[in-house]
Amino acid sequence: MSINREKEILQHLSKKSPLSVEELVDLVQVSEATIRRDLVGLETQGLILRQRGGASLPGLGVEPMFNQRLSQNVDLKQRIVQYAAEQISEGEVIALDVGTTNAALAKELLKKKGLTIFTHSLQIASILSRSQHNIYVVGGGFRKLEMSMVGSIAINTIMQFNFDRFYMGLAGFCKIQGPTDFALEEVEIKRTFINRSKHVVALADSSKYGVTSLVKVCDYGDIDELVTNDIPGLSIAEEMEFHGKLTLV
Repeated sequence: MSINREKEILQHLSKKSPLSVEELVDLVQVSEATIRRDLVGLETQGLILRQRGGASLPGLGVEPMFNQRLSQNVDLKQRIVQYAAEQISEGEVIALDVGTTNAALAKELLKKKGLTIFTHSLQIASILSRSQHNIYVVGGGFRKLEMSMVGSIAINTIMQFNFDRFYMGLAGFCKIQGPTDFALEEVEIKRTFINRSKHVVALADSSKYGVTSLVKVCDYGDIDELVTNDIPGLSIAEEMEFHGKLTLV
């Protein structure tokens, strides 16, 4: 489906949810068959919930499955992680958050050497197992949905270390609600990594702009650099009043 049409459908649903197929046909100005195909595609990505005769947005606490998110905005994520990997120097100690963007970054880091990498994501640890880096997996309670380690054991472990950089994923970022994510347990881990890191880099493709999820992660002042994609006709820096380094790739 068209990325522009996908964004348009999501924008309409953000204003009114649910919407019927007939309402979406009028709003988007395409055929009913096209709308129905688009809704199937959006549901496969975990972005909407289909219901009889229409669709709605999932609640703020509904987190799409990792495998669903892997297929979303692959090209946008790749541009972000290629830039991020270029900034990392041999000998650095970095922390990688959960999520598909950081999983893509882990694959980029297979091309580098001499890093010490901490992560609480078993998905990312599996990718990095093929590398020559020093890999440390943070232990804790097992969160099945994200294949990650969370809770007090994980937090206490992270607090023992210092990191040059923390690469953080987000479910959404906007001016009023700030950076947000789906799960409180994951946000607690993010905040701990933030507290122990010299440089905090948020990686969020442009589809996350204007999106709000369940839990506020931190203030924008806690983020040193936000790496996202350029959105033609929109000045993200002015709109969000973000005063850190904004990198558009």
